[in-house]
Amino acid sequence: MKLKPSLIALAVAVHTSPLTYAADETIVVTGSDVSDYSADSGRLSSGSASRLGLTDKQTPRHTETISARTITAKGKRTLTEVVETAPGMSGTNSPTLSNSVSLRGFSGVSWLLNGVAVPGSTIQIADPVHYENVDILYGTGSVLNGLSSAGGSVNLISRKATFGRQPVEADYSWSSYNSHRAHIGAGGTLVEGIAAGRVDVSASNTGTQVDKDRSRPKRISVQLLLTPTDNTQVTFDIDRSLTDMRNPYFGTPVINGKVDRDLRHVNYNNIQNAHIRSQATSFQSTQSWYATPDLTFDNQFYYYKGFREWQNVERYYQSNKAGYVTRDSYGDIAHDDKLTGNRTMVTWDHPIASFANRVTAGVDFSKLEFQYYSNGFPGAEEVLLTNPASSDFRTGAGGKMRSPVRHITQSQYALLLEDNLNITDAVALLSQLRYTNLDMHWNYQQDNKTINHRYSFMSVGIGPSWAINENWTVYANYSTGKEPGGNIFFISPEQTSLPLTGVQQYEVGVKGTFGHGEMKLAVYDLQKKNLYQQSAVQAGVWNAVGKQTSRGIEFSGLIKPQDNVALAGNVAYTHARFDNFKQGSLDLSGNQPRYIPKWTANLSGRYMPISKLGLGTQLHYVGSSYNDDANKNKMGNYTTVDLNADYEVIKDVTVGTRVRNLTDRFYTWQRTYTGQE
Repeated sequence: MKLKPSLIALAVAVHTSPLTYAADETIVVTGSDVSDYSADSGRLSSGSASRLGLTDKQTPRHTETISARTITAKGKRTLTEVVETAPGMSGTNSPTLSNSVSLRGFSGVSWLLNGVAVPGSTIQIADPVHYENVDILYGTGSVLNGLSSAGGSVNLISRKATFGRQPVEADYSWSSYNSHRAHIGAGGTLVEGIAAGRVDVSASNTGTQVDKDRSRPKRISVQLLLTPTDNTQVTFDIDRSLTDMRNPYFGTPVINGKVDRDLRHVNYNNIQNAHIRSQATSFQSTQSWYATPDLTFDNQFYYYKGFREWQNVERYYQSNKAGYVTRDSYGDIAHDDKLTGNRTMVTWDHPIASFANRVTAGVDFSKLEFQYYSNGFPGAEEVLLTNPASSDFRTGAGGKMRSPVRHITQSQYALLLEDNLNITDAVALLSQLRYTNLDMHWNYQQDNKTINHRYSFMSVGIGPSWAINENWTVYANYSTGKEPGGNIFFISPEQTSLPLTGVQQYEVGVKGTFGHGEMKLAVYDLQKKNLYQQSAVQAGVWNAVGKQTSRGIEFSGLIKPQDNVALAGNVAYTHARFDNFKQGSLDLSGNQPRYIPKWTANLSGRYMPISKLGLGTQLHYVGSSYNDDANKNKMGNYTTVDLNADYEVIKDVTVGTRVRNLTDRFYTWQRTYTGQE
């Protein structure tokens, strides 16, 4: 079944692995040691799970933090590579949608930059070297961000300007398929006691085993810290990124019900001028006034402007003519996003009776504008299965190029309140509350139709935590949230009157340290209600009546049996089901949602036989899953193995090599269209 043109750009894809062959890489990085494989739980940033500045141990939610040090040590090149090895996370890069990851039984996560929800997917393409931390919140984040993905949120924390010496960082890598990547960063004091700054610049030119598939991202980020008085602080964060992808790979057609390994190098999007290009600018400024030791005022202004355009042929399926493939859906589309907002918070440390207490309250205003362009995905042609012709895009599309389709404006204000009450020295209660008001304006330009709708909702979170001793904490949490039944910027006119999808989550867990190790364990029950489903008897009629449930357990841990050996790993089990859901006349109740594996697991290790030599390995396992909600097409499980070695030639200069997918494991990813992986 062909998707609606307005949804094709955001559909998720199944691909054959671009790492079918083992890829080796030579790198030059700053020095590292066995501690680079440490867990980063103590680095949780404010705004990732709470705005009270709580540590991970004090937060009654499952969170994971991945530091810049860990990202570098493990050789992560993209944000998808960074997050896909977190507990329970699965997914992969997709040319149409970078947010092709799933968590806790639901596809898609919310992406934030320094605690601000950022529209579009341009930010997810950026080199992760520009981030100090990547924080993951498991489950709904509506108490912090309003509309939020049920499965979780990823908060990208920019590198910081700090006073004092920051060493110059320079790294370069060369790898298979004539791929190159370079980064340089520096920072430190500009004016003693008054101003500090930091700059990072990165660029890469990478390819894969797929013919003509190349990507050329560039990025610069600048941070400035000012302390005009002893009790005030001002920060500026500017980020600019550009991406140019040539002939991006959209997958391979399924032939006679199977994926043909011999087609893994063939690019059916080899047409002339096939590309995905994007540019994005982010500006954030925070002003802090420490009025007293117990009272702080914070104001954060944020602005984001992103533009992304696609011009590709995206769908391929087996032709009736032997030895040929039909390719169609010549898509010429663009997304134009602009976000402007301001958040003001006041934080007060003040006891209630004899109980220590910290409270923060604030207000958030924002305006988001989105313009969508499309040509309706016309055109089709038959090409050779093993040697598709490189035709002209405009000819294939019948000369039909993109035009405005819809313009959407979202005006939002929210009231926020959080309180952390220490009932005893060991027991604390975190309460979170957010009231969100959304004014939506849809202008369906091709239908000459405008629709306005207002949503208002309350999100709550409450959770006690008990520090049994200085090493172990147990917690429980209940949270509610909202998300649109579909992407609120792509829903049809018939769906605009439907209520938002409701989310509720129960979670219990334990966090602790022992000897030379640490661990986390979380058990959860997560439900979504009011899923949008199309009426089986009335064309164009949608109802918000569906329900989906996910239950699971997540474990992560780290151990250092010796000073020169570190092992870190995680495992997660997810039981996700549609409780009540139909697609027209097709009843999917009881089925497993697509792209949701039951099991995921990761194991990494680092061994330093001598002080200057490091050896590492990473194992990544993803269980089987379905690539359709009808559960007719199943993708098999797979395990990949990476190896790396590095040697410190001189102080702070290290040369290394890395082999990815050592065993040449052949596996499939998510699809874009039916009959394609």
